[in-house]
Amino acid sequence: MPAHNDSFPWMSYYGNYRFFEDRMGSHNKVSDVRNTGEGLYEIDLKDGRTLVAFICDCYSFGLAEYQESVERLGKLNAVVINSNWCNYTMDLKLHCQEKEVGVFDIGSFMAALNQQKFWEYLSEEEKERLQQDQGI
Repeated sequence: MPAHNDSFPWMSYYGNYRFFEDRMGSHNKVSDVRNTGEGLYEIDLKDGRTLVAFICDCYSFGLAEYQESVERLGKLNAVVINSNWCNYTMDLKLHCQEKEVGVFDIGSFMAALNQQKFWEYLSEEEKERLQQDQGI
């Protein structure tokens, strides 16, 4: 369910990604960031890789929303939830990890970019959620 926008691709209510752009522009692993429209960004890393990230404000981003996004936008390397009141499911996070796609909030994405296998990054909160889900 979108937070403020009933139509795909659940873009920012204000159509503004300045906070995301500022964070990426100041990240020491990022050499360039390009907004390609519809919430898509190409992020050039200093190691030569280019990531395609979908930035959205979907209230609860799950597998159905991910599949719709890929069908409409093509292959993604990352999904970044751009809002403090929105989230994603852990089922989606694990599903995407198997496909080498990362699913993050913006803070976790910043941390994940420091790893070669960025899609494997788990925040402390995610580690706790997984432990609870597994009854550990």
